[in-house]
Amino acid sequence: MVESEAPIERRKTARKAGSEHRLVRTNETAYTRPSDVEPLRFLMPNVQRMKTKLVLMGESGVGKTSLVRRFVMSEYEDVYLRTVGTRVSKIELVVPHGPDTEVHMDMSIFDIMGEKGFRDLVREAYYHGAQALMAVCDLTRKDSLDALTEWIPAALEVTGDVPLYLVVNKRDLEPQRAISEEEIRRAAEAHRAPYVLTSARTGEFVEDVFNALAIEMVDRAFRHEVERVAQRSVRDKVLVLLEKRGSIGLKKNQFFDILRGVQFDEIQAELDRLEREGLVTILWYGASDFAVTITPRGAKAVRQSQAWGAP
Repeated sequence: MVESEAPIERRKTARKAGSEHRLVRTNETAYTRPSDVEPLRFLMPNVQRMKTKLVLMGESGVGKTSLVRRFVMSEYEDVYLRTVGTRVSKIELVVPHGPDTEVHMDMSIFDIMGEKGFRDLVREAYYHGAQALMAVCDLTRKDSLDALTEWIPAALEVTGDVPLYLVVNKRDLEPQRAISEEEIRRAAEAHRAPYVLTSARTGEFVEDVFNALAIEMVDRAFRHEVERVAQRSVRDKVLVLLEKRGSIGLKKNQFFDILRGVQFDEIQAELDRLEREGLVTILWYGASDFAVTITPRGAKAVRQSQAWGAP
Protein backbone atom coordinates (compact mmCIF):
# COMPACT_ATOMS: atom_id res chain seq x y z
CA MET A 1 0.00 0.00 0.00
CA VAL A 2 1.31 3.43 -0.91
CA GLU A 3 0.00 6.68 0.52
CA SER A 4 0.93 9.75 -1.52
CA GLU A 5 0.80 13.26 -0.16
CA ALA A 6 0.08 16.19 -2.48
CA PRO A 7 3.29 17.77 -3.83
CA ILE A 8 4.42 20.79 -1.86
CA GLU A 9 4.28 23.97 -3.92
CA ARG A 10 6.88 25.99 -2.04
CA ARG A 11 10.50 25.60 -3.08
CA LYS A 12 13.54 25.10 -0.90
CA THR A 13 17.11 25.94 -1.77
CA ALA A 14 19.91 23.64 -0.63
CA ARG A 15 23.28 25.37 -0.37
CA LYS A 16 26.78 24.24 0.44
CA ALA A 17 28.47 25.52 3.55
CA GLY A 18 31.46 24.60 5.70
CA SER A 19 31.42 21.83 8.29
CA GLU A 20 29.87 23.98 10.96
CA HIS A 21 28.02 21.11 12.67
CA ARG A 22 30.32 18.67 14.41
CA LEU A 23 27.74 15.88 14.29
CA VAL A 24 27.54 15.93 10.51
CA ARG A 25 30.41 13.66 9.55
CA THR A 26 30.96 15.01 6.05
CA ASN A 27 32.87 17.79 4.32
CA GLU A 28 29.65 19.48 3.28
CA THR A 29 26.48 20.51 5.03
CA ALA A 30 23.57 22.47 3.68
CA TYR A 31 20.97 24.89 4.85
CA THR A 32 17.64 26.03 3.49
CA ARG A 33 17.08 29.63 2.51
CA PRO A 34 13.53 30.96 3.06
CA SER A 35 11.57 30.77 -0.18
CA ASP A 36 10.94 34.51 -0.29
CA VAL A 37 14.64 35.41 -0.24
CA GLU A 38 16.26 35.39 -3.66
CA PRO A 39 20.05 35.38 -4.07
CA LEU A 40 21.80 38.26 -5.75
CA ARG A 41 22.70 37.26 -9.29
CA PHE A 42 24.30 39.16 -12.12
CA LEU A 43 24.13 36.30 -14.62
CA MET A 44 21.27 33.95 -15.31
CA PRO A 45 22.19 30.45 -14.04
CA ASN A 46 22.32 27.38 -16.22
CA VAL A 47 19.23 25.51 -15.04
CA GLN A 48 19.14 21.70 -15.05
CA ARG A 49 16.20 19.53 -13.99
CA MET A 50 16.49 16.30 -12.06
CA LYS A 51 14.05 13.79 -10.57
CA THR A 52 15.28 11.89 -7.53
CA LYS A 53 14.07 9.23 -5.14
CA LEU A 54 15.12 9.16 -1.49
CA VAL A 55 14.15 6.21 0.73
CA LEU A 56 13.93 6.34 4.53
CA MET A 57 14.21 3.00 6.33
CA GLY A 58 14.38 1.75 9.89
CA GLU A 59 12.28 0.26 12.68
CA SER A 60 8.81 1.45 13.59
CA GLY A 61 8.62 4.44 15.92
CA VAL A 62 12.07 5.89 15.19
CA GLY A 63 10.54 9.05 13.69
CA LYS A 64 10.87 8.58 9.91
CA THR A 65 7.46 10.10 9.19
CA SER A 66 8.12 12.99 11.60
CA LEU A 67 11.47 13.75 9.92
CA VAL A 68 9.81 13.91 6.50
CA ARG A 69 6.98 16.05 7.84
CA ARG A 70 9.44 18.43 9.51
CA PHE A 71 11.48 18.80 6.31
CA VAL A 72 8.62 19.02 3.81
CA MET A 73 5.99 20.87 5.86
CA SER A 74 8.10 22.45 8.66
CA GLU A 75 5.61 20.83 11.06
CA TYR A 76 5.73 18.30 13.89
CA GLU A 77 2.92 16.11 15.28
CA ASP A 78 3.40 15.04 18.89
CA VAL A 79 1.29 11.95 18.18
CA TYR A 80 2.77 8.71 16.85
CA LEU A 81 1.95 8.55 13.13
CA ARG A 82 2.18 4.91 12.10
CA THR A 83 2.96 4.37 8.43
CA VAL A 84 0.94 1.62 6.75
CA GLY A 85 2.81 0.36 3.69
CA THR A 86 4.75 3.28 2.27
CA ARG A 87 4.03 7.01 2.35
CA VAL A 88 5.41 9.13 -0.50
CA SER A 89 5.99 12.87 -0.10
CA LYS A 90 7.23 15.20 -2.81
CA ILE A 91 9.09 18.49 -2.70
CA GLU A 92 11.00 20.67 -5.14
CA LEU A 93 14.52 21.71 -4.17
CA VAL A 94 16.89 24.16 -5.82
CA VAL A 95 20.45 22.87 -5.55
CA PRO A 96 23.32 25.12 -6.72
CA HIS A 97 26.16 23.28 -8.43
CA GLY A 98 29.35 25.16 -9.22
CA PRO A 99 29.44 28.89 -9.90
CA ASP A 100 26.75 29.06 -12.58
CA THR A 101 24.56 25.94 -12.47
CA GLU A 102 21.30 25.48 -10.61
CA VAL A 103 19.56 22.11 -10.40
CA HIS A 104 15.80 22.09 -9.92
CA MET A 105 15.23 18.77 -8.18
CA ASP A 106 11.85 17.05 -7.90
CA MET A 107 12.46 14.81 -4.90
CA SER A 108 10.16 11.92 -4.00
CA ILE A 109 10.68 10.78 -0.41
CA PHE A 110 9.61 7.20 0.35
CA ASP A 111 8.84 6.55 4.03
CA ILE A 112 8.79 2.76 4.45
CA MET A 113 6.82 0.99 7.18
CA GLY A 114 9.18 -0.39 9.83
CA GLU A 115 7.51 -3.71 10.62
CA LYS A 116 9.96 -6.62 10.41
CA GLY A 117 7.70 -8.71 8.19
CA PHE A 118 7.45 -5.82 5.74
CA ARG A 119 11.23 -5.49 5.28
CA ASP A 120 11.65 -8.29 2.74
CA LEU A 121 8.40 -7.49 0.94
CA VAL A 122 9.48 -3.94 0.05
CA ARG A 123 13.01 -4.66 -1.18
CA GLU A 124 12.44 -4.66 -4.93
CA ALA A 125 9.31 -2.56 -5.08
CA TYR A 126 10.40 0.45 -3.04
CA TYR A 127 14.20 0.48 -3.12
CA HIS A 128 14.40 0.14 -6.90
CA GLY A 129 15.54 3.38 -8.54
CA ALA A 130 16.50 5.10 -5.27
CA GLN A 131 19.37 7.57 -5.65
CA ALA A 132 19.94 7.93 -1.90
CA LEU A 133 19.12 6.18 1.39
CA MET A 134 18.52 7.46 4.91
CA ALA A 135 18.84 4.83 7.64
CA VAL A 136 17.03 6.09 10.76
CA CYS A 137 17.28 4.90 14.36
CA ASP A 138 16.09 6.19 17.74
CA LEU A 139 18.66 7.57 20.22
CA THR A 140 16.65 6.05 23.10
CA ARG A 141 16.47 2.52 21.60
CA LYS A 142 19.66 0.52 21.08
CA ASP A 143 17.71 -2.18 19.22
CA SER A 144 16.76 0.32 16.50
CA LEU A 145 20.45 0.90 15.72
CA ASP A 146 21.19 -2.83 15.73
CA ALA A 147 18.32 -3.46 13.31
CA LEU A 148 19.96 -1.24 10.69
CA THR A 149 22.54 -4.00 10.13
CA GLU A 150 19.68 -5.82 8.35
CA TRP A 151 17.93 -2.84 6.76
CA ILE A 152 21.00 -1.30 5.12
CA PRO A 153 22.46 -4.35 3.30
CA ALA A 154 19.00 -5.31 2.03
CA ALA A 155 18.55 -1.84 0.54
CA LEU A 156 22.05 -1.57 -0.97
CA GLU A 157 21.61 -4.97 -2.59
CA VAL A 158 18.88 -3.38 -4.74
CA THR A 159 20.09 0.20 -5.13
CA GLY A 160 23.80 -0.44 -5.58
CA ASP A 161 26.30 2.20 -4.51
CA VAL A 162 24.22 5.26 -3.61
CA PRO A 163 24.71 7.97 -0.95
CA LEU A 164 23.74 6.70 2.51
CA TYR A 165 23.33 8.67 5.73
CA LEU A 166 22.86 7.25 9.22
CA VAL A 167 20.35 9.44 11.07
CA VAL A 168 20.01 9.10 14.85
CA ASN A 169 16.72 10.81 15.67
CA LYS A 170 15.25 12.15 18.93
CA ARG A 171 18.35 13.97 20.15
CA ASP A 172 15.97 16.15 22.18
CA LEU A 173 15.58 13.10 24.48
CA GLU A 174 19.24 13.14 25.52
CA PRO A 175 18.48 12.25 29.18
CA GLN A 176 16.95 8.95 27.95
CA ARG A 177 19.86 8.21 25.63
CA ALA A 178 20.58 4.47 25.13
CA ILE A 179 23.22 4.67 22.38
CA SER A 180 26.71 6.04 22.95
CA GLU A 181 28.61 8.26 20.53
CA GLU A 182 31.14 5.45 20.07
CA GLU A 183 28.42 2.95 19.12
CA ILE A 184 27.03 5.38 16.56
CA ARG A 185 30.48 6.05 15.14
CA ARG A 186 31.23 2.34 14.79
CA ALA A 187 27.91 1.68 13.04
CA ALA A 188 28.50 4.57 10.63
CA GLU A 189 32.03 3.41 9.84
CA ALA A 190 30.80 -0.14 9.21
CA HIS A 191 28.57 1.19 6.43
CA ARG A 192 30.97 3.98 5.37
CA ALA A 193 28.21 6.52 5.99
CA PRO A 194 28.18 9.99 7.54
CA TYR A 195 26.00 10.21 10.64
CA VAL A 196 23.80 12.97 12.04
CA LEU A 197 21.91 13.34 15.31
CA THR A 198 18.56 15.01 14.61
CA SER A 199 15.38 16.04 16.35
CA ALA A 200 12.16 16.01 14.35
CA ARG A 201 10.50 17.68 17.36
CA THR A 202 12.76 20.75 17.39
CA GLY A 203 13.89 20.56 13.76
CA GLU A 204 17.57 20.46 14.77
CA PHE A 205 19.78 19.28 11.87
CA VAL A 206 16.77 17.90 9.94
CA GLU A 207 17.13 20.23 6.97
CA ASP A 208 20.90 19.78 7.09
CA VAL A 209 20.74 16.05 6.47
CA PHE A 210 18.08 16.19 3.72
CA ASN A 211 19.89 19.01 1.95
CA ALA A 212 23.28 17.33 2.30
CA LEU A 213 21.85 14.24 0.60
CA ALA A 214 20.33 16.38 -2.15
CA ILE A 215 23.71 18.03 -2.77
CA GLU A 216 25.44 14.65 -2.84
CA MET A 217 22.90 13.26 -5.31
CA VAL A 218 23.52 16.21 -7.64
CA ASP A 219 27.31 16.01 -7.29
CA ARG A 220 27.27 12.29 -8.00
CA ALA A 221 25.01 12.73 -11.04
CA PHE A 222 27.38 15.32 -12.51
CA ARG A 223 30.40 13.08 -11.81
CA HIS A 224 28.73 10.16 -13.56
CA GLU A 225 27.93 12.35 -16.55
CA VAL A 226 31.56 13.49 -16.82
CA GLU A 227 32.71 9.86 -16.62
CA ARG A 228 30.16 8.84 -19.25
CA VAL A 229 31.28 11.60 -21.63
CA ALA A 230 34.95 10.73 -21.09
CA GLN A 231 34.21 7.07 -21.73
CA ARG A 232 32.25 7.92 -24.85
CA SER A 233 35.16 10.08 -26.04
CA VAL A 234 37.61 7.17 -25.79
CA ARG A 235 35.06 4.86 -27.42
CA ASP A 236 34.56 7.20 -30.37
CA LYS A 237 38.30 7.72 -30.85
CA VAL A 238 38.97 3.98 -30.87
CA LEU A 239 36.18 3.21 -33.32
CA VAL A 240 37.10 6.03 -35.71
CA LEU A 241 40.77 5.00 -35.69
CA LEU A 242 39.92 1.37 -36.40
CA GLU A 243 37.41 2.27 -39.11
CA LYS A 244 40.14 4.22 -40.93
CA ARG A 245 42.56 1.30 -40.64
CA GLY A 246 40.05 -1.20 -42.00
CA SER A 247 41.27 -4.82 -42.10
CA ILE A 248 44.80 -3.74 -41.08
CA GLY A 249 43.67 -2.75 -37.60
CA LEU A 250 45.91 -1.43 -34.84
CA LYS A 251 48.43 -3.10 -32.57
CA LYS A 252 48.78 -2.49 -28.86
CA ASN A 253 51.79 -0.16 -29.14
CA GLN A 254 50.01 1.87 -31.83
CA PHE A 255 47.14 2.62 -29.48
CA PHE A 256 49.65 4.05 -27.00
CA ASP A 257 51.32 6.18 -29.67
CA ILE A 258 48.05 7.61 -31.00
CA LEU A 259 45.98 7.93 -27.80
CA ARG A 260 48.59 9.69 -25.70
CA GLY A 261 47.36 10.66 -22.24
CA VAL A 262 44.83 7.82 -22.06
CA GLN A 263 45.64 5.13 -19.51
CA PHE A 264 46.19 1.61 -20.81
CA ASP A 265 43.59 0.16 -18.40
CA GLU A 266 41.03 2.60 -19.80
CA ILE A 267 41.81 1.60 -23.39
CA GLN A 268 41.74 -2.09 -22.50
CA ALA A 269 38.39 -1.76 -20.70
CA GLU A 270 36.87 0.05 -23.68
CA LEU A 271 38.19 -2.53 -26.15
CA ASP A 272 36.70 -5.32 -24.02
CA ARG A 273 33.30 -3.55 -24.05
CA LEU A 274 33.46 -3.03 -27.81
CA GLU A 275 34.32 -6.68 -28.38
CA ARG A 276 31.38 -7.80 -26.21
CA GLU A 277 29.13 -5.59 -28.35
CA GLY A 278 30.47 -7.18 -31.52
CA LEU A 279 32.01 -3.94 -32.82
CA VAL A 280 35.68 -5.03 -32.80
CA THR A 281 37.73 -8.23 -32.85
CA ILE A 282 40.77 -8.62 -30.57
CA LEU A 283 43.51 -10.99 -31.71
CA TRP A 284 45.96 -11.94 -28.96
CA TYR A 285 49.63 -12.68 -29.61
CA GLY A 286 50.90 -14.33 -26.46
CA ALA A 287 49.84 -13.14 -23.02
CA SER A 288 50.36 -9.38 -23.41
CA ASP A 289 50.35 -8.31 -27.08
CA PHE A 290 47.33 -7.95 -29.30
CA ALA A 291 45.89 -6.42 -32.46
CA VAL A 292 42.39 -5.06 -32.97
CA THR A 293 40.26 -4.80 -36.11
CA ILE A 294 36.84 -3.33 -36.58
CA THR A 295 33.91 -5.55 -37.55
CA PRO A 296 31.36 -4.67 -40.27
CA ARG A 297 28.93 -3.89 -37.49
CA GLY A 298 31.46 -1.52 -35.91
CA ALA A 299 32.16 0.23 -39.22
CA LYS A 300 28.42 0.71 -39.71
CA ALA A 301 28.11 2.22 -36.22
CA VAL A 302 30.87 4.75 -37.03
CA ARG A 303 29.22 5.77 -40.31
CA GLN A 304 25.85 6.19 -38.59
CA SER A 305 27.44 8.27 -35.82
CA GLN A 306 29.17 10.55 -38.32
CA ALA A 307 25.99 10.96 -40.37
CA TRP A 308 24.01 11.82 -37.23
CA GLY A 309 26.52 14.46 -36.19
CA ALA A 310 26.74 16.06 -39.66
CA PRO A 311 25.18 19.53 -40.04
